[in-house]
Amino acid sequence: MFSDCRSLIFWIAFSSLAYAGSSGLGQPCSVSRNHLDPNSHKLISDCSELGYCSGSVNGTCVPRTCRRDEFPFGYTAADALPPLCPPGSFCPDEGNGCRAQVSPGGACQMNRDEQCARAVNWQDFASSDNFYGSICLHSICMYANATTACVIDNTTYTDVGFNGRLFNTVVVRDNCRSPQLYCGQDTLVCERSKVLGSSCQIDQECQERNCLSGLCTEPPETPLHVAPWQYVLTAICIVGAMMSTCLLLTLIHKRHRLKRYRELREYYMEQSTLRSSIVALHSAAAGTGPRLDSKRK
Repeated sequence: MFSDCRSLIFWIAFSSLAYAGSSGLGQPCSVSRNHLDPNSHKLISDCSELGYCSGSVNGTCVPRTCRRDEFPFGYTAADALPPLCPPGSFCPDEGNGCRAQVSPGGACQMNRDEQCARAVNWQDFASSDNFYGSICLHSICMYANATTACVIDNTTYTDVGFNGRLFNTVVVRDNCRSPQLYCGQDTLVCERSKVLGSSCQIDQECQERNCLSGLCTEPPETPLHVAPWQYVLTAICIVGAMMSTCLLLTLIHKRHRLKRYRELREYYMEQSTLRSSIVALHSAAAGTGPRLDSKRK
């Protein structure tokens, strides 16, 4: 029963995805049906990824006139890509032409920080959590330089896991100066970010923006920093291993030489003894020969 229901849910979900954005270029459409996907929060329209709808009544899918990404989704190598927008402008989700960046307080599309104009002193509070110090929260442009009262934006993304079950990912964003501060969800006041090893509930509370098992830890992409003493210890181990190898080879060579020397000495002593025996034998034979001849006479 449960598997049948789950299959039905997946069928409905995939059917809606297949229907969304299925109209090709030149086909009729309506802007009134534009909406955000409840799971991914992506803009869904009647047109495919290559076009946008020209109007709410008797609209037509026309080619996009701009793009926000270097390699936009849906295009092939043979397709002509629309141009990127120049600095100071942005391409909206619809792709219907570049527009000037929005001043603080103006409307922006969801999580499109680059649609907001940067501040004059953006270098003072720019970070990886914003776009040159500007941020889009609740579809409103603002500067990410708050130090007291703050605005927080929670976005839940839903996806299907490898086992077929749905799981949620909550992304928390605020307009506090980062990474020094974060916005408290209960107080809506900027609080000092927590150092490594401190207790936490969400990533936003940590300076490194990574909360794992209730503790602030370094994110996985953090490069490994090797301490100076580790370099020294490694060098000592390498030099020690080289010296030990050289000493061991020297000892082995000496043992081989000593063994060879003993073999040669034994051979020399054996040859000397043999030579002495032969000389003594010849001497004895030479000494007894004349006496035997005299006795015979």
